[in-house]
Amino acid sequence: MIRLLPTFALSLIIAAGSLLFSSLQHSAVAAPTDVTAVPANIGILLETHCVSCHGPKKSKGKITLHDLDGGLAAGRDLARWEKILKELRSGEMPPEDEKQPTDAERKALIAWIEAGMRNFASTAVKTDTAPTARRLTNFEYQNTMRDLLGFELKLSDNLPEDPVKPYRFNNTADFMLIGPEQMDRYLECARRAMTSAIVDPGKPVIHRAEGKWTTKVPSAASMNSDEIGVYRGAGLRSASQGLDLKSWPKTGEFRIRFKASAVLPPGVDSVPLQMVMGYPPGPFAVFLLEPVGNLRLTNNTDNPQMFEMRGRIENFPVRPPMSLKKGISPPALCVKPLNLYDDGHLNDHTDNSGSWDLCAPRVVVESIEFEAPIADVWPPEHHTRILFESPLRETNKEAYVKEVLKRFMSRAYRRPVTVAELDQFVKVYNILAGDSTTLEDAMRETLALVLTTPQFLYHTTVQNGVVMRPYELASKLSYFLWGSMPDETLLALATQGKLEDPAVIEAQVRRMLADKRSGDFVKNFTMQWLSIEKAKTRNINQQLFPRFLFIAGGEAKGREVPNRPTIRDYMEDETIGFIAELIKKNASITNLVDSNFAFVNQPLAGHYGIAGVQGNELRAVPIKPEHHLGGLLTQGSVLVANSTGSAPHPIYRAVWLREAILGEDVKPPPAEVPALADSAGEAATKAITIKDLLREHRKKESCNVCHASLDPWGIPFEKYNAIGKFQPMVPKPSTRVRGFIEKIDKDLSGYEAYLKTINTEVVHADARLPRGPEVDGMEQLKAFLLKERKDDIAENVLRRLLTYSIGRSLTAQDSFQVEQLRSQTRKNDYRFQDMIIAICQSEAFLGQPRL
Repeated sequence: MIRLLPTFALSLIIAAGSLLFSSLQHSAVAAPTDVTAVPANIGILLETHCVSCHGPKKSKGKITLHDLDGGLAAGRDLARWEKILKELRSGEMPPEDEKQPTDAERKALIAWIEAGMRNFASTAVKTDTAPTARRLTNFEYQNTMRDLLGFELKLSDNLPEDPVKPYRFNNTADFMLIGPEQMDRYLECARRAMTSAIVDPGKPVIHRAEGKWTTKVPSAASMNSDEIGVYRGAGLRSASQGLDLKSWPKTGEFRIRFKASAVLPPGVDSVPLQMVMGYPPGPFAVFLLEPVGNLRLTNNTDNPQMFEMRGRIENFPVRPPMSLKKGISPPALCVKPLNLYDDGHLNDHTDNSGSWDLCAPRVVVESIEFEAPIADVWPPEHHTRILFESPLRETNKEAYVKEVLKRFMSRAYRRPVTVAELDQFVKVYNILAGDSTTLEDAMRETLALVLTTPQFLYHTTVQNGVVMRPYELASKLSYFLWGSMPDETLLALATQGKLEDPAVIEAQVRRMLADKRSGDFVKNFTMQWLSIEKAKTRNINQQLFPRFLFIAGGEAKGREVPNRPTIRDYMEDETIGFIAELIKKNASITNLVDSNFAFVNQPLAGHYGIAGVQGNELRAVPIKPEHHLGGLLTQGSVLVANSTGSAPHPIYRAVWLREAILGEDVKPPPAEVPALADSAGEAATKAITIKDLLREHRKKESCNVCHASLDPWGIPFEKYNAIGKFQPMVPKPSTRVRGFIEKIDKDLSGYEAYLKTINTEVVHADARLPRGPEVDGMEQLKAFLLKERKDDIAENVLRRLLTYSIGRSLTAQDSFQVEQLRSQTRKNDYRFQDMIIAICQSEAFLGQPRL
C-alpha cells in the first residue's frame, strides 16, 4: 500500500501553487473625495421628476438621486447612473401616474449620461472591480475530468453543490470559492479517478454473466417470459426482471449485449428500450438504477437483432450486503431492460393496465450478456495515455517519470507546465515512491495531488512568465462553448499564436458549436438563464389535472414512476433542445418569442395536442396556429415552473418574462407588503382567478406601485394552465376533474366531450401593458414584443451570453461593448451563432485590446 500524503503536506503543495494566482485578485479603485456638480439643466430634470421619490425624504427602491456625483467621465457614481439610464431607456421611470419629462428632455438626459459613460469607458484603465480568479464549477469539473481521462466518471455528485440564483449564472468568482471541506472532496475524487485511469500490471479477471428467455408466438391473452410491457412483464424469472450479476470488477468498462425485437401494434413504428443497471428489484430494494443507454426497436419478432451498450462499472449503484434472517446476503447488481413507450396518455390506463399492456407496443428480449472489464487493447488506452510505452521506463526511470508528469500536467493545466511546477511534483513522486510497491501505485497518488492544485481547479488566466495569453484564450473558448478543457486543436493554435485572429476565432466557434460537447454548454446556460428547474418541484393538483403525472398502481400519491422519464423531464429537454436548435440553425433570437416549430417528442406532442409524432426522441416539428405554441413563452417548462401547480400565476410569469426575456431586474416584494389574499380582504373569497385577486391587491397603495408595472405582463399568459396547456375555458372553483375512464368515455374524443361540460368559465387574458397598448392573450403579447422590444431582447441575450462567457457580472465599462455587439449583430437580424462569434471576438471576451 502507498502512504497517502498527510493534510499538512497537501496544504503546502496547494499553497505553493496558490502563489501563482495571487496576481489574479483585483480590488476596486478607491472612490474620489472630490465631488463634481451635476450640470444645471440635468439637475433641474432630476429635481422635477425624480427626487421627490428618490431623495432625502423618500427613497423608493432604496435609491437616492439628490446626492449624485456628476463626474461620469471620471468614473464616479457609475452604478447609479447606469441604473437611471436603463430606467429611462425602458420608460419604466418616472411612473405613468407621475409628471413626465418631454421627449426632448428625456433624450437630452439619456444623451448626457451616455456621453459621460462612453468617455469614461474609452479612457479608463481596464481594471476588474471584482476578483477574477474562479474555480471550475462542478459542471466544468465533471467535464474536464472526462476529457482529461478519456472516459466518464460521475464525480461531481461527491462535491458540495454549487450555489443557484434565479436568472443568474454561478460561474463567477463571487460564487466559485473553495473551502477546506471542498478540498477534501476534490482529493477523494482525484484518487478515485486515478484508481480507474491507471490499471494494475497484468491482465484482469474477466467477469461474465448471461440470461436467456423463451421466445414464443406473441399471445393475445398473456405475456411470454421474454416480453416487457409498458407497465409490467411476465413476472418472476422473466426478461422484465433482468439479469442478476454474481460478480463484477470494482473498476473498468463493461459491455452488455442483448438480443431484442418488438411487438408493434398497427400504426406504431417503434418502441423505446432503455437498459438500466443497479439495485435488483425485491422487497428490500431501494430501486436505485442508472441508465446504461437507450435505443429504438423497429425490428419485429421475425427479425431479432443483437445490440450492444457500454459503460463504466464505477458509475452504477451496488446494493450493499444486507442482514437477513438466514444470514448476510452478498452485494447485488442487476441489469434490467425497460419499455419506455409513452404516447402522452399513460395515466389513462392505470386502472386497466394489464389488458392495455397487451395492446401497447412490447419489448422482446431473448438474451442478455454481461462482460467486464473489457478493452480493445490491454492496458486500455486511458492507461497508456498516462503511462505510455517507452524504453525509458526500464533504462532511465527518473527521465520516464519526469516525462509522464510533464505530459499529464500540461494537459491538466491546459498550457505548458513550467520547470518549477514539474520539479515540485517530481519531488512529490520521489517521496511517495519510497512507500509504494509499483510505479503505478506511486503515480496514482502523485497525479491525484496534481488534480488538487489551483492550476487545475482554477480557470487559466494570464500571468507573467507562467501563463501566456493564447492559452488563456483557448481555455476561455472551451469553457464557454463546451464547459470543459481545450482540445488538441485549440492548444495547437495557441502554441502557434494564431488564436487571436478574428477569422480563426470564427472558424473555431463554428467548429466547437458543431461538436456534441456544445450540448453541455447549451444545457448549463439555458437552465440557469431561464430558471426552469423549479418546474420539477411544483406540486401538481391531481384533482384538477389527473392525466398529467404518470402514477402507476401501488405508487405513493404524487410520486412519479422511478426510472421512467416524466412529462416534466421532457418539458425541460424541450426547452434545452429548442435553444440548441436555434444555435445549430443560426436562427434569429426572435424565435425566442415566436417560432414556426416546436421541439417535441410523442409524449409532449400528445400533451400539447400535436398529431402524427412518434417516438421519444425530441425533434423540430412544424406547428399550426390552432396549437397555440411557438417560442419559449408557451413551453411547458416555463409555464409549469411559473404556476402554483393548480393555476397559472401571472406574477411568477411576469417576473420570468421581464427577467429572463427582457433582461429587467424585478425586485422581490418588501417584507412588509401583504400577500395577495391578505391585501384583497373579503374579496379574496369571491375571486375566481388570481387576476381577480390582483385587481383587489392593486387597490392597496403600497402594492400598486410595483404591480401596476408587473401584472400586465403576466395576465396575457392566463389561458395557459398550470400544466402548460392552452385552456381558454376552466371549471368553476372547487370542481374536481376525473381522469379518462374507458367504460364511460370509450375514447379520447369522448373524454374531451366530458371536459367541455365542466369547463364553463371563460378565461380573460387582456391587459394594458405599461406605456403600451391593450393586448388580449399570448398572440398579441408576442406581436408587441417582436415589434417594440426586439432590440431589448437581443441586448438581454447578448448580456447573458457575455456574462456567462467571461464568468463575471457586467460593469458600466461593459455597457458600450454590449451596445457595439448589438449594433454589429442587428445587421443580420440577431442570429444566435453570429452573436456568439461576435462575443468571442470582442474586447470584453479577449480581455484586452487586440494589438
